[in-house]
Amino acid sequence: MENIGLITFHAAHNCGSIMQAFALQTKVKQLGYNCEIIDFSNKGQKELYEIFSKRKTLKKYVRNLVLYPHKRRLKLHFKNYEDFIRKNLILSSKKYEEYKELESEKFNYDTFVCGSDQIWNVTIKDYDDAYFLPFVKDKPKIAYAPSFGAKNIEKHVQDIDKYRKYLNDFNFLSVREQNGQKWINNITGKTVQVILDPTLLINREIYDKLERTSNIIDDYIFYYAPNYKKDIDKFVKEISKKYNLKVIAWNTKDYILKGLKYKGFELAKEQDPGIYLNLIKNAKIVITTSFHGTIFSSIYRKNFWTIKNGNMYSDDDRVITLINQLGLTERLIEPKFDDKWDYFQKVDYTKYNNNIDGLKKQSLEYLELALKGKNNEK
Repeated sequence: MENIGLITFHAAHNCGSIMQAFALQTKVKQLGYNCEIIDFSNKGQKELYEIFSKRKTLKKYVRNLVLYPHKRRLKLHFKNYEDFIRKNLILSSKKYEEYKELESEKFNYDTFVCGSDQIWNVTIKDYDDAYFLPFVKDKPKIAYAPSFGAKNIEKHVQDIDKYRKYLNDFNFLSVREQNGQKWINNITGKTVQVILDPTLLINREIYDKLERTSNIIDDYIFYYAPNYKKDIDKFVKEISKKYNLKVIAWNTKDYILKGLKYKGFELAKEQDPGIYLNLIKNAKIVITTSFHGTIFSSIYRKNFWTIKNGNMYSDDDRVITLINQLGLTERLIEPKFDDKWDYFQKVDYTKYNNNIDGLKKQSLEYLELALKGKNNEK
């Protein structure tokens, strides 16, 4: 049985990142391969998810001061994420923090895969060239649905020739969004496939086994946003008042720092991907700004709204590509409250049900052929 080495954002304390890593590893194993995630997490990623910042600036000092009274809960949530990763992902026995460690390692993998998520977003703190697999010299390299995170790489790097070489060196190349397809074509002249995020490749029953109860009895709105914004907070608050429903929020640090408690929102008492799935599954309605929040709402066939924000009006086509693929365009709305609007109108999943099987088939065909080394693109 062949050994596959996967590198992606598996160690980020972000439910979407962890779940896409889990899903891709699970699907590769289902296809009959051994699959191990290379336990790489650079210093930037560790800083992003550390409980208290070690940087000695006034801004970070104030931030730490605000978070300090909540240290017990923050430590619990940190531990929950780490426990979930250790329990549910198959990781390499060795940990890596720097690219040079990967370059000098003699890996025992037959094929290397860089996974999905924003691993090719060169502007974020946890970006690393390692996610383009340049440390792999003599083995096949596959890109499965990576995202540029709405950042046109040509506008954000000085040496585009280096990244052109990285891209051309893949045996199989795909992306997650339409803009990514366009940008790769501009850089390399290649037309690559736009395929599904790996979380959509595996059955709901697999996710059910990962769930951990949130112990919330009453009906609630689950408000899931990687970063909370005042206008969207206000919009959610208006909906909660209209239907007399409490709001359960996520992301402990942002909840504390943005003062969501004083807006009447509750924070999920414990947090990890298992509780995240449970909260989506049992919510009366889900309101999200998140790519993966949209995906899991659709997997559980929930009533949900995805809120337009920020760069969705320009280069950020992550959610737009997704809802167009799934036939759910009417669930993308602006944060403008209308008291006459029925926010509990049911989602029509007819187009979704018609589209999803074909999209899965196309994406799985790409993955299967790539792993078998057929139809080599180089």
